[in-house]
Amino acid sequence: MELSQINQLKPPHNIEAEKSLLGGLLLDPVKLASIQPIITEDDFYSAAHQQIFSAMEKIFDRNGTIDTVMLINQLDAYGQLENIGGSENIIDLVSYTPTTANIEQYAQIIREKSVLRQLIQASQQISKAAYEESDEIETIVDNSEKLILSIGEGSQSNRPQEMRKLIVEAFERIVELSEEKRSIVGLPTGYIELDKATNGFHPDQLIIIAARPSVGKTAFALNIAQNVATKSKVPVVVFSLEMGALDLVNRMICAEGNIHASNLRTGQLTDDEWKSFTVATDILKDAPIYIDDSAGIKVSEIRAKCRRLKQENPDLGLIVIDYLQLIDGNGKENRQQEVSEISRQLKRLAKELGVPVIALSQLSRGLEQRQNKRPILSDIRESGSIEQDADIVAFLYREDYHQQEGDQQEREDDLPDNTVEVILAKNRAGARDTIKLLFKKEYNKFSSLSLNKEPFT
Repeated sequence: MELSQINQLKPPHNIEAEKSLLGGLLLDPVKLASIQPIITEDDFYSAAHQQIFSAMEKIFDRNGTIDTVMLINQLDAYGQLENIGGSENIIDLVSYTPTTANIEQYAQIIREKSVLRQLIQASQQISKAAYEESDEIETIVDNSEKLILSIGEGSQSNRPQEMRKLIVEAFERIVELSEEKRSIVGLPTGYIELDKATNGFHPDQLIIIAARPSVGKTAFALNIAQNVATKSKVPVVVFSLEMGALDLVNRMICAEGNIHASNLRTGQLTDDEWKSFTVATDILKDAPIYIDDSAGIKVSEIRAKCRRLKQENPDLGLIVIDYLQLIDGNGKENRQQEVSEISRQLKRLAKELGVPVIALSQLSRGLEQRQNKRPILSDIRESGSIEQDADIVAFLYREDYHQQEGDQQEREDDLPDNTVEVILAKNRAGARDTIKLLFKKEYNKFSSLSLNKEPFT
C-alpha cells in the first residue's frame, strides 16, 4: 500500500465495542472494577465516549453505582450532555448492548485499537525527529525506543496507587518474608557483614563503589556480580568501559578457582590449578552473566541495551558499570555537569527497570594530600550530584596502598596487611558502617575475615 493511501485511512477503532462496553456498564456497574485495569478514557476513539466513561468513573467513585439518570445529570452539570449527543444517546447505549457477559472482551478490543493508534502516532513522531535531525542520533534512537516500549505497558502503570491497595501489598510481603525466614531481604552480595549493613541490594538502588586506582574496586564489583550469578542464579550484566571481556573472564576464573593471576596470564598453571581451572570454567559457563566491553559508550546506549536485555531476561537482577567517569557525555556541557547528568540517568535506569545498578567511580587525588586518607563523599571525582543520586556510597580503603615503599609502619590493629575497609559513607536504607574484608590480589578475590562462616545464608 502506498504512503499516500495509508495517510487517507482512518485510525484503527471499533465503535461497536465502545458502545457495547458503555451500555454494559449501565446494566452492570460492578463490572467497572474489572475493566479499569485494562483501559482508561483515553483509550476510546470517540471523544463522546471518552466523556461518558470519565463521567461514569466519577459517579461510581461517589455513589458505588451508575444508572442513566445519574449519568445524564453528571454530563449536564459539566456542560457535556449536548457534546455527546444528548440524553437520547445515553438511553440508546443500553438498548445497543447485547450482553454484559463479554464486557472484559470489549475492553480488550478497545485497548488493542488504542495501542495501534499509539503506534501510528509514535511512528509519526519518530519520522519527524529523523527528518529534522534536530538531535544526536543516539538521543533520537534512545527516545524512539523508549517511546515504543512505553506503548502497551498497561493503562494503570503510571497512575497513583491507593493506600488501601499498598497496605494489602505491604502486609502480604511481610507475611511472605516471615514465612521464608530470610535474614537478608535484598539481593545478597556474598559478603555477610556487608549484607547485614545494607540488607542486600534492592531494586531501583544506585550503588556507587569508589576507590583510588589499583585498590581493587573492579575486582570487588566482579566478585559481587559473580556471587549473584553463581550462588543466587540471578542474571547480571557487566559494562566494562576500561577492560576487555576476556580480561574480565580471566579475573573471574582466578577468583572462582583460586588460581594465581600471573600463572593464568602465561598459561603456566600447576597441576592443582589445572584442576581448579576446569571446575571454575564449568561453574562460570553456566552462570547468567553478560559482558559488554564497548568503549566510548553513552548512558543512552547502556539504557537501551539494558532494556532489551530485561525484555529477554525478565529476571535480570544486577547491572554493573566499570566505571562511571568513562561514560561519554553529550559534549555540550562541562565534564562535571556531564557526570552529574550521567549519575541521574543511572538512577533513573535503576528505577525504570527495577534493578540495582552498581557504578564504579574514581576518587580525586586530593585525598592524597590529607593526613587521614580515608575517603569522604567530597572525594568522588567530578562528583557533582553523584552522592545525592546514590542510595549507597561505598569506599574501598587499603592502608598498605598509602604507605611509602620501605615504610614499616605497623597497623593500629592486628588485622592482616591485605585487609580492605569497605566504608559505607552513605546508606539510605541503613546505618553508615565499615566492613573489613581480605583482598587476595593474586587471585583477584575478596573474602570475609570470618573465614569459618559460609558466604550465603
